[in-house]
Amino acid sequence: MNTISNILQLWRFYWRTEKKTYLRIFLICFAIYIVKTTVFDFILMRISSEAYTYSHTALFYQMYSIGTLVLMSYLFDAVHHKQRAISYLSLPASNLEKFLSRFIMGVVGVPILLNVALFAGSIVVTLVLGAMDFLAGNQPAWMRIFDYYNHHPDMAATYDFFGAMPLSMFLNILFWRNMMVLAFFSFFIWFGTAFRRAGWVYAIIVIFVLLALFILVLEIMGILDDPAPRSLRFIWGYGGPLLSILFTYLAYRSFCRAQIVTHKFVTL
Repeated sequence: MNTISNILQLWRFYWRTEKKTYLRIFLICFAIYIVKTTVFDFILMRISSEAYTYSHTALFYQMYSIGTLVLMSYLFDAVHHKQRAISYLSLPASNLEKFLSRFIMGVVGVPILLNVALFAGSIVVTLVLGAMDFLAGNQPAWMRIFDYYNHHPDMAATYDFFGAMPLSMFLNILFWRNMMVLAFFSFFIWFGTAFRRAGWVYAIIVIFVLLALFILVLEIMGILDDPAPRSLRFIWGYGGPLLSILFTYLAYRSFCRAQIVTHKFVTL
């Protein structure tokens, strides 16, 4: 109970000292979504349906994912700055409590913050475009989408990925997917803690190199030729949790070493 109480106190401290940073992140994500929706989803679609492609939306969410990983790498940035490190490390809590409080805040709180910003942006865009359609005497766009799928049930069934899926299978897929996401989060947190500057850059470089080697090995072994390779399902099923534990431990180790080794570029 004492550990939980200390973590709650640390969260209160983070909120008092960093709420402006969280607000800026929220507003930036909100503004980017508004610009993306206005420029690509609205203007291009109104000019020509052929000019609009869903690749714009896919690109946005790819950049959103990369941005989230970059934010993860700055989770323990305070230990790399002398004055901030003194204030942070002097808090009445153990290293493990400080690490867990920031780690949970990063892997849970930051995605929630970004998704709330996207949700708020989608509400604003829906209301504004709906009002513009109403003033122009047109049916709102979101109603046209529902009407389209009502008259084309075959298309609705095509996008109903989870409608016929058993709940246990859906929860299983969701769990293992989140484990893999946690592995990426932990990896970027580790590099952001280990490197004093631009840890996310080195993390991206290492990921590309490892993925290239991984694909090369799969190609040599002929696994990619199998339409449903069991080995890949095994890696997907057990790789995420194991990598999450490994990278989280390495991040904690770098966090503890960064308090002692302050003059080196990297504290692995």
